Amino acid sequence: MTIQVPTMGDSITEGTIVEWTAAVGQAVETDDVVALIETDKVTVDIKADRNGVITKQFGAVDDTVEVGSSLYEIDTNAEATVSADAPPAPTPTKEEDAPTEAPAAAAVSVPPTAQLRTPSITFLGKEGWMRRLSAQEAVPDTPISSMYGRPVFSETEMEALILGGANVAPSVVSMSSTTVFEK
Repeated sequence: MTIQVPTMGDSITEGTIVEWTAAVGQAVETDDVVALIETDKVTVDIKADRNGVITKQFGAVDDTVEVGSSLYEIDTNAEATVSADAPPAPTPTKEEDAPTEAPAAAAVSVPPTAQLRTPSITFLGKEGWMRRLSAQEAVPDTPISSMYGRPVFSETEMEALILGGANVAPSVVSMSSTTVFEK
């Protein structure tokens, strides 16, 4: 059975495959994350909607896929050929498919684990927000002083604040067109 790229929002029409978390030949269960697709607004976990074995991936990491296009194929009757404990084999990117021009370039290549990108946004979903807001996932309680980030007031400043500043106003020595104040 072929699984399509799901809708990811009203105005989102495509996304980039960031990571395949399930390899071809690996058994997955319902709600297991199979892939991560990143858009300009959000990173979406693509979850398996049934138990089965991934038999084909229709895109590589860093490929752009459109909503509704084929993403992966799952077989509900197949036997797993890859262990779920083993890390998924890296899907070749477009740069790896291209022939290398010099053998020195191959010697300096980056290991496949460094090519995987970590999404910058974590999507909690309704259940995640319910856990976050409930006692199941408590936020660490760190006491913050009520004066945090505020300067300490002196007694004179506090009195001036209460009296509207009248007690700290300079005294007038002479009233004329050029008023002179006491220092």
